[in-house]
Amino acid sequence: IEKGCNTYINTNTRRQEGSSRTIENEMTDILNLGKIFNIEDKAQEIVDNMQTKIDAALEASKNQKSQNVLIVEFLGNDISNYGENSLGGDMVKSLGGNLVAKSQSKLGKEDIVSLNPDVIYVVYMPYSGDDPQKVKQENLDKLLKDESFKSLDAVKNGRVVPLMLGDMYASGVRTANGIETISQGLYPSLNK
Repeated sequence: IEKGCNTYINTNTRRQEGSSRTIENEMTDILNLGKIFNIEDKAQEIVDNMQTKIDAALEASKNQKSQNVLIVEFLGNDISNYGENSLGGDMVKSLGGNLVAKSQSKLGKEDIVSLNPDVIYVVYMPYSGDDPQKVKQENLDKLLKDESFKSLDAVKNGRVVPLMLGDMYASGVRTANGIETISQGLYPSLNK
């Protein structure tokens, strides 16, 4: 900026203490970029598409009990949790799900077993040169093939869902993909 280069930083990547990463922030950023690049109609179309997906999920949830949800990412020996202040957590809440670990940043296996969510999203991220299907399966297997987790309702009922990091972390236009993945995990009837 000091050298005369205007800069725009995604709102959800510059989170202030006590603030949350939200779908609304992603939508606002898209609309702002639409103004910057003089493509406001296209930006509005993208945001409207996101809202349509949210509305469809909320409609599907009307006559169902709220689903208990966990979003985890396996990072070496640590299990990261995406709670209520994360974009993924906001997606779950906005789509009618109930986060069972709202504020913890890390979880142990015992925590996950005691929480026993209805749906578990496993975060994965293939990078350049990776086989995306292999990366996805390796991350799912950290939960599905671990004997510690075999008693979980989500495992027994086939409700362990892969969720790409880029679709729910400072995701911009990919936010629609994250909304869709979370919606389909919460409400399998949306898959039909």
